[in-house]
Parts: sequence; structure tokens; C-alpha cells
Amino acid sequence: MWPTFRFDAANSGYNPEGTGLKQGEQYWRLAPTGAATLTDETLFAVTNGEDYRTLTRRDPATAEVRSRTRLVDYGVNPPPTVAGDRVFVTTFIEAFCLATDRNTVVWRGPEMDGIQAPPAVSDGTVFVNSGGFEATAPQLRAFDAATGNEQWRYDTGNRSYTTPAVETGRVFIASSAGLHAVDATSGEQLYFVADVGGERTVPAVANGSIYIVTHGRSEDDQLVAVDAADGSVQWRESFPDLGYGSPVIADDIVYAEGENGVVALDAASGQRSRMIGGSGSPVARVGEVLYTTDGGTLVALDVSGGQLWSHTTEEVQIQDTIGQDIHHVTPVAGAVYVSAHDGFHGFGPA
Repeated sequence: MWPTFRFDAANSGYNPEGTGLKQGEQYWRLAPTGAATLTDETLFAVTNGEDYRTLTRRDPATAEVRSRTRLVDYGVNPPPTVAGDRVFVTTFIEAFCLATDRNTVVWRGPEMDGIQAPPAVSDGTVFVNSGGFEATAPQLRAFDAATGNEQWRYDTGNRSYTTPAVETGRVFIASSAGLHAVDATSGEQLYFVADVGGERTVPAVANGSIYIVTHGRSEDDQLVAVDAADGSVQWRESFPDLGYGSPVIADDIVYAEGENGVVALDAASGQRSRMIGGSGSPVARVGEVLYTTDGGTLVALDVSGGQLWSHTTEEVQIQDTIGQDIHHVTPVAGAVYVSAHDGFHGFGPA
């Protein structure tokens, strides 16, 4: 199961159940599609048709299409987020709530231009972040997951194009000015931490702390830990290039891209405890398998150290752009689904 962007509403990137895929073999490849999520034996992804973007429900083993729902003829933010028997998708201007098992739109809207990230869903509430566009100010909104009724809105006041993290009644959102903590029930600001995070960095929450990448505020990038209760900075660790993603957090360990491979840090102190090896940015962990991406290469690592397997995608040309980047990795017990420039891949046991 991998029901949302970073596995859970806290954006941890970690599923403790299952063993991960220790030997990988590609068993199908489709045309390029959006990042996928999976739950209850259904694979959800947004595909591009000739005129419309479509939510597609597939059999994860065979990639057979079970049903499709036509959405809009403009941009959609993958991946879908699944909660119970509903699946939520944001377009550039609104949110959709759909049935997981059939071609049905439960509700959609309202318009709020400038959405560039998938939603977070927690405790019956859908949190949608908009970076603003023309007459629309940057804002975070909360909607009732069952009805679509708006519960509150919070003005971030600065550019923000990232998915919120939700944990213990709080919503955390990064912006160009810093990190915002908002009460999940009322939408009231709890605190603001200046100069932490950025407009495209994704906060992750675990162990009572928020872990967030900060760019451009020092010579190196920084991985920063902030106390989730009061916003005090607990520690900072510098790295040459951390990218714009979120660190993977598993139990008391934070995984980040170091100078010579993936490094494991103590979540409480930030101390670097060991080198895992491999290359690229950590994107997910299932059981004892940690997945990283480095351009067009997916690497599976044993968390005790050492590479298990890897796959490099092909370089292809789409319109005037040549590339081979991997956009998203969706791992579950016994399989990995990869959205890349050259296609949508399914990997299973060798």
C-alpha cells in the first residue's frame, strides 16, 4: 500500500510493513503517465489523453485498465491521494473527489488558481495548498472530505508550491519566507519559522519534529529539524545538494543524500550515524529497502548498507525535450512502480 504522495499525511516516505523489493525485474512498461498511488489492490494514476487528463484505475499486476474518469483539459498534479473509498486529485485550479472503485465524481471545486502539488488528507479533511495566481493570493484551504465544503482558509502571504504535512492536529506548509504551522481544525496560525524551507520544499513530520530542506540561505543546502510543538530549531546539518524533496524518515533515522552516497542521521541530534552507500536522493523506504533516484536511475539499497539492484531508464525525446529523469517512485511489498520520462514501469520479483 502507498496511498498518497509520501506514503502518509506526515510525508514520512516510510512504510514499515513488508520487506521491500530485494530483487527487481521489469514486468511491464506503459506510455509515460503521472505518479501513481496504490491501495486495496488498485493502482491509481493520471494519464494524458488527446484532449483530457484522466484518472485511471488499473490492476497493479497486469496494468489492465479497470475504469477511467475524465477530469480536465489542463494541468493535473500527480499523484492521486486515496483515503478510504475516495480518491482526491488536484488540478491547477481545483480539487476533485472521486470514487475509488468506479467512474464517479463525488464532488469538485471550488476554483483556487495556482495549485501545483497534490493534496494531503487526514481525519476526514482535505488540505489543498495554492501558490497563488494573478488575482488569487497564496493560501492553504481545508475541505470536508465527504462533502467538499470549505472549512477554513489560511493566507500564507508568500509563494508556496508544495504539499502540506499533517500530524497531531497541525498542518505544516513551507513557503518562500519560511515554515508555517497551522491548527488543523481552525486554520489559525500556531507559529511561523522564518528562513526555513522554501517554496518548493516538502516538510516531513516524525518523532515530534519537522524535517525540512532549506536552499539558498547558506553556502550549502541544509537539512533542518524543527520542534513541531513550538517551532524552535533543534539542529541543522549542511549538505552540498539536497534537491527539493523531503527526507525519508524511518523510526529514529533520517536519510539524506550525502557527498559520497546516502547517509543515515540520528533523528534527535542530526548526528551522521552511518553511510548507506549508493547514489542519488532517498525517496522512499519499505521494510528494510531504501529507494533512491539519481537522474534516470532507480537504486534499491539495503538499509544496513549495500546496493540490492538498480534500473536505468532510457533517454527519450518528448517534443523538443530530451531526458530520462525519474519523476516518482511508488514502492509496495513485492513491487515498485516508477513514473519516468521514458514510460510508466512496473517492477516485481526476479
